[in-house]
Amino acid sequence: MSQVEVMPDSTEMPEAEAFVRDIQMADGTTLGSVSLTDLAEGGIQVTISISGLDGAGTHAMHFHEKGLCEAPGFTSSGGHFNPTNVSHGTMSPDGPHAGDMMNIEVTSDGTGTLTVVNERVSIRGDYGLPALIDDDGAALIIHEKADDFTTQPTGAAGGRIGCAVL
Repeated sequence: MSQVEVMPDSTEMPEAEAFVRDIQMADGTTLGSVSLTDLAEGGIQVTISISGLDGAGTHAMHFHEKGLCEAPGFTSSGGHFNPTNVSHGTMSPDGPHAGDMMNIEVTSDGTGTLTVVNERVSIRGDYGLPALIDDDGAALIIHEKADDFTTQPTGAAGGRIGCAVL
């Protein structure tokens, strides 16, 4: 009996990279989680889940340039992730930053969930897209206010109330 070698199908896609990180508040409590899933040339899928936030309403969320979350203000994470040096905001003619994303709505019970696709970044710099995970990492920041998508350089989003090291 002869053996037949089965070759893998060249059209088979490798499993997409994905990971989950906790979002911490300045006092060290967990605010929620962020999940990133690689979508190849399509960027990444970002899912945010928040619970226990004292601040119902609309909150901005952005990727920031450094993977540091030092309390109390999380300013160690630097500015918005902006490797192409463009203006902030989806309504800016020269924008948006690679780290700009939609606002998340938080209900009166302090919970909110949002899934978005960010087509301007990749997890590790694949597909010609800038890498979130590089020598100094990146962070996801939840802000105290909504992003107005136009004000430079931060969208008037206010202070940083949650941070996740990516």
